[in-house]
Amino acid sequence: MTLEQLEEKVNDLERQVAQLRAENKSLRPMKHMADTFGMFADDPEFDEIVRLGRQFRDQANADDS
Repeated sequence: MTLEQLEEKVNDLERQVAQLRAENKSLRPMKHMADTFGMFADDPEFDEIVRLGRQFRDQANADDS
């Protein structure tokens, strides 16, 4: 890897870190459990997590029988 390529890669990584830091600052700390209610409403990724969890539990329970 040439020095120019290395410098370009470092610059790219610095941009990515700056972007991640900016995204992280937008998150607010939650003071109460009630702040979490509804935070995943209409989130298709969370719905998929729930579906996969149910599928895993159903399979685990079927294996125990």
